[in-house]
Amino acid sequence: MTIQSHNVRKSNIMIKKTRKLKPGQVVIGKDQKTRSRLIEAGGIIFSEKGYDRATAREICEMAQANSAAINYYFGGKDRFYLEVLREAHLRLTVGLRDAGESLGSPEERLKHLIGGFISSILGPPSELWTIRVIVKEVMAPTWALEELVDVQIRPSSVLLRALIAELMELPVDHPSVVRGSLCTIGQLVFHLQNKNVIQLMFPDLYERPESVAELTHFVYEYSVAGLQKLMREAKAGKGE
Repeated sequence: MTIQSHNVRKSNIMIKKTRKLKPGQVVIGKDQKTRSRLIEAGGIIFSEKGYDRATAREICEMAQANSAAINYYFGGKDRFYLEVLREAHLRLTVGLRDAGESLGSPEERLKHLIGGFISSILGPPSELWTIRVIVKEVMAPTWALEELVDVQIRPSSVLLRALIAELMELPVDHPSVVRGSLCTIGQLVFHLQNKNVIQLMFPDLYERPESVAELTHFVYEYSVAGLQKLMREAKAGKGE
């Protein structure tokens, strides 16, 4: 092999290593596995340290990836953090998306939504970062909160209000629908934000095999009873 051809080959390798993904480009194979490991590692470290104290180097080390991997796959720490928040929110709201797409009565779909959310909250320890990273961002907001709300939380809120409106047989922008939606999701957010405190106060509440089913049933029955009462008051002209 000549020196010139060796240099060309070396140059091509460097280009391949340093290329950046185009917006919307999908990574496959080993690239996708590395990207997934980075998101998992980033979620864990961001959830423990927050955005400001977390470093790209330690995230890449945990993910067993090249120290420049975050720039390579995500274009920098900022975009990477947004992607971690997006993934966390997607996992926590899988029940909401499923409820919006599934068949059945609005009551059945609401119970499915609540069950999915509670399953995420009480999920395995490896998934706890999805809860903690969202809570940390909400409780100590960074520049990313506005985008998280606009791109992730607001669309989810629209889906929830549409479901609650169908259940209450009221327009989606009716004040009772808005309040009912906030009260319903508020119960789940309470468990999300206060899981550690609740576990210390009531150790058996979350740890028994039937915990998910029991908590789902309670939150569902409590919510539906309240929503039905609000619906009756609204139709009687008392809930404006």
